[in-house]
Amino acid sequence: MNRSLTCLTATLFAAAALPVAAENTDRALELFENKIRPALVEHCYACHSQADGAVEGELSLENHAAAERGGRGGAVIVPGDPDNSRLLQAIEHRNADLQMPPSGKLPDETIAAFREWIRLGAADPRDGAAPEIDTIDSRAARHWAFQPPQAAELPSPRPRWARTDLDALVLAELSSAGFAPATEASRREQVQRLYYDLSGLAPTAEQIKQFENAGHDAYDKLVDELLASQRFGERWARHWLDVARFADTKGYVFTEDRTFPNAYKYRDWVIAAFNADLPIDRFLRLQIAADQIDQEQLAAQGFVTLGRRFINNPHDIAADRIDVVFRGMMGLTVACARCHDHKYDPVSAEDYYALYGVFASSAEQQDGELPLRLVDKPQPENVGVFIRGAAHNRGEIAERGFPDFFSDFAPAVTTGSGRLELADAVADERNPLTARVFVNRVWGHLFGEQLVRTPSDFGLRCDAPRQQAVLDHLAVRFMEHDWSLKWLVRELVTSSTYRQSSHADAALLAADAENVLWGRTNRRRLDFESMRDRLLAAAELLDTGTVGGPSEEISTDDGGRRRTLYAHIDRQNLPGLFRTFDFASPDAHSPERPHTMVPQQALFLLNSPMVQRAALAISVDLSELPSEDQVTAAYRRVLGREPREEELMLATEFLGRPAPSPLPPGDWAFGYGAVQGAAENPAISFAPLSHFTENRWQAASQFPAPEIGHLCVTPTGGHPGNSSDYSAIRRWTAPARGDLTVDGQLERPEKRGDGVDGLLISSRRGVVGKWTTMTGASPTHAHVEDVEPGESFDLVVSCRAEPSYDTFSWQTKLTLETKTSRRVWKSEEGFTGPVAAPLELLPQLVQVLLVSNEFLYID
Repeated sequence: MNRSLTCLTATLFAAAALPVAAENTDRALELFENKIRPALVEHCYACHSQADGAVEGELSLENHAAAERGGRGGAVIVPGDPDNSRLLQAIEHRNADLQMPPSGKLPDETIAAFREWIRLGAADPRDGAAPEIDTIDSRAARHWAFQPPQAAELPSPRPRWARTDLDALVLAELSSAGFAPATEASRREQVQRLYYDLSGLAPTAEQIKQFENAGHDAYDKLVDELLASQRFGERWARHWLDVARFADTKGYVFTEDRTFPNAYKYRDWVIAAFNADLPIDRFLRLQIAADQIDQEQLAAQGFVTLGRRFINNPHDIAADRIDVVFRGMMGLTVACARCHDHKYDPVSAEDYYALYGVFASSAEQQDGELPLRLVDKPQPENVGVFIRGAAHNRGEIAERGFPDFFSDFAPAVTTGSGRLELADAVADERNPLTARVFVNRVWGHLFGEQLVRTPSDFGLRCDAPRQQAVLDHLAVRFMEHDWSLKWLVRELVTSSTYRQSSHADAALLAADAENVLWGRTNRRRLDFESMRDRLLAAAELLDTGTVGGPSEEISTDDGGRRRTLYAHIDRQNLPGLFRTFDFASPDAHSPERPHTMVPQQALFLLNSPMVQRAALAISVDLSELPSEDQVTAAYRRVLGREPREEELMLATEFLGRPAPSPLPPGDWAFGYGAVQGAAENPAISFAPLSHFTENRWQAASQFPAPEIGHLCVTPTGGHPGNSSDYSAIRRWTAPARGDLTVDGQLERPEKRGDGVDGLLISSRRGVVGKWTTMTGASPTHAHVEDVEPGESFDLVVSCRAEPSYDTFSWQTKLTLETKTSRRVWKSEEGFTGPVAAPLELLPQLVQVLLVSNEFLYID
């Protein structure tokens, strides 16, 4: 029996057995007929009877037996005890989370009648058996994903199109809908898919040509070659790191070190596990309880420990760990039961706190060169249920263990934390979810969409996929093949289903726009990692020889040379580069990456120093060749093919044009400097800020920088450095002669600290405006007559004695009136990132190829 019902049911039957005086019964019956029944009919039956076919909270009030049985949370009426009757608590609105009826509180006299009726024994003349209700547990017992997967009965003989079992099943469903599969993709498309899907890297022009000219067995040989490559583990490790919400840092943790020591060792462990084809059941078990399974695999526990720290709140950390285990490995949203029983799935609050006790009985340990790991505490503990999720309001003790509904295959916890038993239950072959969930994730990475479109939620709201037979058959065969990822990938990529073209006939596209029948291949864009890796590889800047090792900053000016897999992930300050291209958020488990197509992506590619660096590197290698040869070499290097005749002609004509003119200097510059000289008339030195990151100019790649502090200039303001030697400066240069008016306000929102000084300094006249803002906003107005062309004006913000809390906003409007015109500049509109010099013609041509759809899409 469910933990939540045991005590309540016992209380109900004990209370019902109490003797009730005859006169009390008569009075209770009178109250029922005159007050209670009318209120139930008018206010309760709409949601708590079978009349409308749905019973909220699994509670029916349509007869005595049903009311006595109660709902999902147990008894709602305790005869003779109004204060402990949940029905009365609900209608009295005593509980903010349980107020009935939803339309508004009942009249006081009606509530008083309910109270008296229950006190007198809750006599109810309505006879009949309690109606059968479609409960969460009854639905769960029938739910497709909670049934053991079964191998499908395959057609015999196998259809000619079908290379594998899954093909036969896909074809059967397609044929039953009246459709045929798409034609086979070209050999060029096939080789590109295999390289991207199995290694994450593009094939070279030579590798493509070799495959196109090879024999009929070349496909299977290439699959085996790529599966055996070290690149395979790197590619598939990144997929799993999304599930594991991997990052190198903890998030915001006050003043303590935000870095996880040796976090990259967990990434290295995942790479090695996939390259060695570690059975996935063992792969999963080690990540939960390696300390109790294999001391040589302790780095595996980074899966649990490397999550966000939630300002070191232990309850949030435990919730995150429960979530990553169950959504990540079983596709079950257990963490939804933190504050109350799960509203949709058979998971109670007691189940959640049974798991909470498992992690509360585990202590963190930092060992030498290992990532943070877990060990069992000497004294494991069971915890009381947090009523409505409040740690200070504890209910009954929940014994450590697995959710009750799935307990048939879960070993009981007798000693220790219970993590080993948890690991065994998650990876048990009798667990109906784990193999299905993993197979579904692998399918999604190879086909562009999952069979089950909610890959981390296989609960009751998840409909069976149209091709369920395919998923279940693969799950069974996957387990029969020792949970081998490489077997599973080989089975999928050698299928005819995988080799289909992305082009399909109009009738199929209209009937199956979402491709749930899998009668074609989904067209896929490169993910962020493959895109950046391809850019660097085309420029011959990519280091593919080093597998594993510490993380590397890739958002700096240089951008790094290692595969994007090894990028340093700072979960508190994730660079915009990652977010622009749909990188998985490291704050929580990611079921899948979003697939967005927004202008910022195209704008980034057109203006990115990373793309321009690649274009320049390629063009340098090609620059000594004749124009036609340059074009041919560029196409082979970037797109892996020869240019078509029309492309060759247009590109050659383009390279014959005049070289581009240099850009004129801008009106604004962003820098820092030292305020020097007399206090009443200081001068300012100016040095440009050299690094542009996260839409701000800063002094160094590290932010905040040692000694300098948080010095930066942003579109609306910025922050001065740690002394007046590092004042933040926004410089405007006059383009013509005229009279200048400066208007704006210098705002400092923080109440702590001693404020900031603002200066307006002319290169000809010195200080022409000075303001101090302690907190709030100060108007900043100045008027300067007879400004000369080339005269610069610096908007300077300096810290005072105390350099902390000095983030400021200074939005300024400059108006220059000449004899013939009036022009306005606004500081926010004038803010720009680095403006690169125009590329020469050959790098421009290369950049066009690098940002083309052909480069950015798999096929």
